[in-house]
Amino acid sequence: MAMAMGRSSDAYVERARCGAVRAQWGTRRRGYALPRCEGVAVLVRVHGGTSQAMLRRHLAWAEEAREAERRLQAPVSVWLLADETFAGQSIQDRLRGIAGEVGAGLAGGAPQVFSYREAEMVQRFPALEAIRAALPDRPEVRDCFRLPGLKSLAWCFHVESLLLWWAREGAPKPKYLWVLEDDVGYSGHLGHFLSAYQHEPADLVSHALQPAEPTWVWYTAASKAFDDLVQRPRLRCAEHVQRLSSRLMEALQNFARSGVSGWSEMSVPTLCQLAGLSYCPLKPEQVGQIFTFNGKVPEEAWPSICQNERTRNRWWH
Repeated sequence: MAMAMGRSSDAYVERARCGAVRAQWGTRRRGYALPRCEGVAVLVRVHGGTSQAMLRRHLAWAEEAREAERRLQAPVSVWLLADETFAGQSIQDRLRGIAGEVGAGLAGGAPQVFSYREAEMVQRFPALEAIRAALPDRPEVRDCFRLPGLKSLAWCFHVESLLLWWAREGAPKPKYLWVLEDDVGYSGHLGHFLSAYQHEPADLVSHALQPAEPTWVWYTAASKAFDDLVQRPRLRCAEHVQRLSSRLMEALQNFARSGVSGWSEMSVPTLCQLAGLSYCPLKPEQVGQIFTFNGKVPEEAWPSICQNERTRNRWWH
């Protein structure tokens, strides 16, 4: 049941905890035209530190997505959004190597690859450079960008990397876009998950929506235009698995073109609210017991997780 939540993030979060299925934030703003969109795209954010095991999982998802098209009766594509800033070998070459190991090609159900580098993000969205210069000079912040390996701005400003993909020339745009971190696992068939949201119209589907308090370490990681536009309340949410509508992508694109950028855990839900678009949480029955930013699922436990009725068909991170 859709509910009008106004502009109070605290009220929204409290209502969501009480079982709200969907929230409607204010009135949709005018000023951006929607392209013709259809189908679903699944984007997996990968980088130089993405393991071979993860890439094998992504290849399997591409095949499962192709099978899901028949169930959804809509086109489904799988993309690897590849940050090549610190990659020693391109993601495309690594995929070819994996396909060669199993004697398969990369045609048909293989994921498509969109490669980019940090320099392209900064050139398109120059506000990012100013944000980087203003990040807190604290050990835990510095360590985030260098441990266990070097990370580009795409590690934390996902919106801008998504917008590079969204703006690619001559390509059809999906109506809905699932964005996955490279190290998440789904203990079931990807088509099963996609089907569960086939009739869900929310503009943002995500997990762990909550107020962003000024004491949060990344609260100030935003452009001046973001600060000027958004006072309080601000929101943040988990990004391991989330879905954005074409309407939200167009709104984010317009914000970014005006220099409105922020740490994406905060900027996506906050700007979604500001644009008057809608939200619903990930279904609780599809979230595993381990699903947090620092979670770890033992490799030896994964086969039983996928088979056990109580743990299968869930996301893990």
